Amino acid sequence: MSCASGSVPTEQNLLVEDLLHVHPLTAARRYRPSDRGELVEAVMRAAAAGRGVRPLGSNWSLSDTGVAPDVIDTGALSRHLSAPFPVPGQALPPERLRGGGDFLRRACADDARLRGRHFVHVEAGIKLRDLLADLAGCGLALPTMGDGAGQSLAGAISTGTHGGDLRVPPLVEWVRAVHLVSATGREIWITAGDSAFAAAPLVMQLPDWCPDARFIADDDTFAAVRLGAGRMGAVYAFVLEVVEQYTLVECNFEYRWPELGARLAASRLGADGVASGLFDAPLRDLDAGLFRSEVLRRTYYPAVGREAKFIYERGAERWPGVPAYFDAHPEVYARLLDELKLSGLAADLRGGPALPLHHLNIAISLADPQRCWVRRRWRRAQAVRAHEVGPAADDALIASVKANKTNPSGIVGALKDRLELDPLLDFLGWLTHDPRKQRLDWYLDHGIADIAAQHQAIGATSGETVFLVLRRIATDAVLEAGGDVARAVSEVIGGGFAKLARAGPASGGLHLNMLDAHDYGLDGAQCGNSGEFHFDAAGGGFLDFIGDAMRLARQPGHGPVFGYIGIRFTPAASALIAMQQFPLTASVEVATARSRVDDVHAGFWSALHDAARARRGIPHWGQEFRHTGAELEALYGTRLRRWRAALADLCHGAPAVFSTAFSRDKGLEPLGGGATDDDAIDLFLAALAAGDD
Repeated sequence: MSCASGSVPTEQNLLVEDLLHVHPLTAARRYRPSDRGELVEAVMRAAAAGRGVRPLGSNWSLSDTGVAPDVIDTGALSRHLSAPFPVPGQALPPERLRGGGDFLRRACADDARLRGRHFVHVEAGIKLRDLLADLAGCGLALPTMGDGAGQSLAGAISTGTHGGDLRVPPLVEWVRAVHLVSATGREIWITAGDSAFAAAPLVMQLPDWCPDARFIADDDTFAAVRLGAGRMGAVYAFVLEVVEQYTLVECNFEYRWPELGARLAASRLGADGVASGLFDAPLRDLDAGLFRSEVLRRTYYPAVGREAKFIYERGAERWPGVPAYFDAHPEVYARLLDELKLSGLAADLRGGPALPLHHLNIAISLADPQRCWVRRRWRRAQAVRAHEVGPAADDALIASVKANKTNPSGIVGALKDRLELDPLLDFLGWLTHDPRKQRLDWYLDHGIADIAAQHQAIGATSGETVFLVLRRIATDAVLEAGGDVARAVSEVIGGGFAKLARAGPASGGLHLNMLDAHDYGLDGAQCGNSGEFHFDAAGGGFLDFIGDAMRLARQPGHGPVFGYIGIRFTPAASALIAMQQFPLTASVEVATARSRVDDVHAGFWSALHDAARARRGIPHWGQEFRHTGAELEALYGTRLRRWRAALADLCHGAPAVFSTAFSRDKGLEPLGGGATDDDAIDLFLAALAAGDD
């Protein structure tokens, strides 16, 4: 018998929005459990009602993985179930513990395999930003993550969220045990066969352990359930391996994509760690090497009329190499470091070890694909003084958007001021009788307010309003301002890479850590599309796909496309349907703005998904994608059949509870069950493949 609580807070017929307004849904029931018993109760009530159900954290996923008739809000399941162990810093505050257990100490203290390693046992609904704050107090950190920490831990892991760390596998690979509530309400503890957390007698001593719970220590089931895309059940908790707090040092530079792309094509990072090209970028300090070279390649002596000294200026390289003058005059670079407020960071790094490149993130503007930006990070154990860790101050327009997220009319004044005064659009040189000036005046007097009113009428956001205004101006035949707007949009994209250098702790509270770069103030103010596809970095497929995206953005009827292409690299993952199927996987993300008043990029997106299929790009489970079940099976092969075989076991007796239109369309349904002879054959092949691993 399950250990359901008998009751759970419930709301009916509730609108549930996602981050970018891609798939809003009206849930017949939204359950809000605050403990494990209520989570079990929620699953059993959904099963009794005969409606599909999915757990939801922040609902950041842009795919339909979380779309279901009923949803379970996991926000209150956010505490630790055992004190982190071992803790090099302070103990976790008592209010962050549920039950005060010492399971991790008992499981890990006497296991020689775990010496020097660190673990947390935490409820799956915790937001990553809260986990980062908890870990920092304990002297710990997440080993890796994506750029934003607003997701729940379960949401990030179950959709395969990843960063751009070259030698650190994605977060799903750091899970050591999963506590699952299955489709029947029965709880299941799942871990690897040789795991330190595979001792059933020890696990059964967890506080309030349900006598009906099932225990599975099996490699294939564990490889399946870690990345379950919401289909395996409702994850209650994880045992997650973490690391000691570390420092990240970051630099950001702009480049020209044709040149950088050619360098990237010739770059390699082998399984033995040998790096070449862009991957071969060690950092010892700021006094020499890559950082000094990139700064001085953008340093020049301005023309007469400006201050008579060498200055560093953001942008692509001015010089193909470091001019010899700077080698002969080291005082120039020393003064630059001081003026750039980098002398303190330079002093902290001086004399430290040489650090291999840890993280690489490349962004290309679709509006002006000649321009791209590169973020590099290096990881070191020693602390440095924090430098530029927090966000930059908002300009007047961004501040207005944040203050008027769903009130587009409230940003009209700020947007008009920006267009009247900002030289980015170069309108100030127009004569008053020029037809273009008269057309701009029409936008300022009428057009902007009209577009804002259209968005207000349908409940759209202020961010959508800004996008559509710029798009209309860019495509206006009278204004002929497409190039000016493209440059302005590219500057916005480049603004995310505007800080020359940053450094600080990996984990910490909001705006006090390096891992979380998300601007939460814009949540709810934007609408967009985003898809991400994964390729073997050793081949040329990812570069071909980037070329496809650029070509499609220039195609008549598609452009100008306001968005970016992001490129990151991660090692392979063992989770069965993780996207990282290759020793070094290249991920290519394409993201664009969108307006629900006029979906101007719809044709571009349709063609882009076709291009991704043609290049055999593996879609991200948490991003938009349009692959069919047959196409996914062709990409994953026996790994998907093994995943479905594990699902058949875990949802036995209630296969429909976590089934949704998404899972049925994508082939994420249990294998076998005696339905067909083909299923029986597939089960045999899946078992055979599992034995080969």
